Formats: sequence, structure tokens, C-alpha cells
Amino acid sequence: MKNKRNRYLNLNLFFTVLCPCSMEKILFALCEGPHDVAFLYRILQVNGLQKYSKPIGEFPAPLNKYFASEAAGENLEQLKLEEVRNRRLPSEVLAHKDDALVLLYAIGGDSQVEPRQKLLQDVARIYGRHQPEEKKIKTGATAQCSVLYFFDADQKGSDARLQEVCRELSKVLESEVSLSGNPQQYRHTNGITYAAHIFAEAGKPTGKLENILLPLMRQGDEEIFHRAESYVELHDPKRLPRLKVVEMGNGQLTEVRDEKKKGKYHRDKSVIGIAAQLQNSGSTNTVCIKHSDYLTRNKIVSDPSCRKIWHTFEALIVPTP
Repeated sequence: MKNKRNRYLNLNLFFTVLCPCSMEKILFALCEGPHDVAFLYRILQVNGLQKYSKPIGEFPAPLNKYFASEAAGENLEQLKLEEVRNRRLPSEVLAHKDDALVLLYAIGGDSQVEPRQKLLQDVARIYGRHQPEEKKIKTGATAQCSVLYFFDADQKGSDARLQEVCRELSKVLESEVSLSGNPQQYRHTNGITYAAHIFAEAGKPTGKLENILLPLMRQGDEEIFHRAESYVELHDPKRLPRLKVVEMGNGQLTEVRDEKKKGKYHRDKSVIGIAAQLQNSGSTNTVCIKHSDYLTRNKIVSDPSCRKIWHTFEALIVPTP
């Protein structure tokens, strides 16, 4: 930790000189995965935000120093490749005019609590206004900072998910957190605003991103998605266990199903993936969500769920008149 702190401070003077730019507001959006990021990217884009493609050194301070520190890594030689790929860096960055940045993170869900909590601690350390001087890295951060969670309700339900967010924030911030209002948010004494949006099926407390995404993509392309849905009926759960090569007693090699390592099958994700191939061959669902014309500006701005998501962002990044 001390080495990382020193490296962070050493970068301070260099980047302060390099990048005099600043932003009034910074929003960290914490998503479960890349599909969430791609969908939110489209919503933000059709509402006027632009992709922010500047080099790390030209990001507003103190983000430039923080990203450089994260990209450089700590004890890089000792990290596994998957750990390098999972550094705390955003998947996408968008700008609202010249006054706000939105950082979209695909940081994981239930199984990725530790990376998310570390990022929350970093944000509080860098942008927090009232931390003791001996615990605070002096960055000169002046932007108003927000953290926005995006989680699937799943079968737990929206209320249960919100309570999980509150418990996690309470643990990290070491004080009781309660999200309320519309959008549901909480302003901590450290000056940072925390908020959450839970993906759920329209009119229900349960559900996931695909319950919003798939009906929206199907509009106007019913035949394509009908055929994709018919195709996924060929799914055979017996083929989920992966093949592995094993050596038999006579020294011969053979393949068997490994019941401990199974593929993950999600019907709605598969439907989107099949439709995606008609416009971007070999592409992932992320590419389809981000670039295909199954999502259009007219669809997004007229959809109640998308408008609610934009309202949540708008409340945190658009300056109040």
C-alpha cells in the first residue's frame, strides 16, 4: 500500500502540469458486466453524451494519476494475466459537454465484492472531502463525485438488492447508508453522492437487464427474433459439461464430459447473440448491444425503463439551472 501511495504521489506533479483541464462532475457507474456497460453507453449516447477518447495523461486530475497508477500495476510481475485484465479501470468513458465525465465499469456482481469495495475505497480516498489528513492522498480533486450502482434484481427482488447495496456501502464508509428518493440516492458526509438503479422486468420487482433489453430490440424486428428464439430450442443441457482429455489405463487418450466444469446457458442472452450475427458476424453480445440497429434512438428515448435510467444519470451529472 505504501509503495502504491508513493507512486501515486510521484505522478501528481507530472500530470498536474500536463493536464490543466477539469470537470465539474465525475460519476463512477459500477455495472455487473459488459452487457450492462454497452446498454448504458447507448442510452447516454442518444441523450447527447460523447465518447471521451483522450490519452490517460490528458484526463482531468486526479483521474489521470489514478488511472496511470492502476495501469502500471503494483508488483506487476507477480500478477496473473486475469488479474492484469481486471485492473480497476473503466470499460467506457463518456463526457457530458465539458462539465461531466461518466466512467462505466464492468466490475462484476455477487462474486466480485472485493474489487468493487476496493474501487469504492479508492474513490472515497481521492474525492472524499472530510477524511483525516493522515489517511487522505492530497490530489486537489475539486469535482463533485458520484457513485452509481447498476444491479439486476434477479429473483431476490429490487428491494433486497437495494438493501445489499446499502450494506456494502455502510461497510466501506463505516457509517449507516440508506438510499431514498427518486432516483434513490444518499449524500455522505465525505461529499460523495451514492445512488443505485436496479434492472427489473417492467411492472415486476424481479428480473434482469435482458427483460428490458430483449423486448426493446425485438420491436420492429419480430421475425428475426422469433427465428432466433426457435433456434435456441435446440439447446441440450446434457452438452453443458465441457469436454476434457484424460488418459486411460492403457495409456490411450480419450475425451469425457467434466461435470465440474459446465458452460453457462442463458436463453435471452443466446437469442441476442444469434440475432447479433446477422449484423456483426463473430461478434459478442456486447458489440451487438453497442452497435446494432436493433436499438435505435427512437426506441430508447420512448421506452419508460430507458427514460428512468437516463433520469438517474441526469440527476447526477447535469448541472442544476
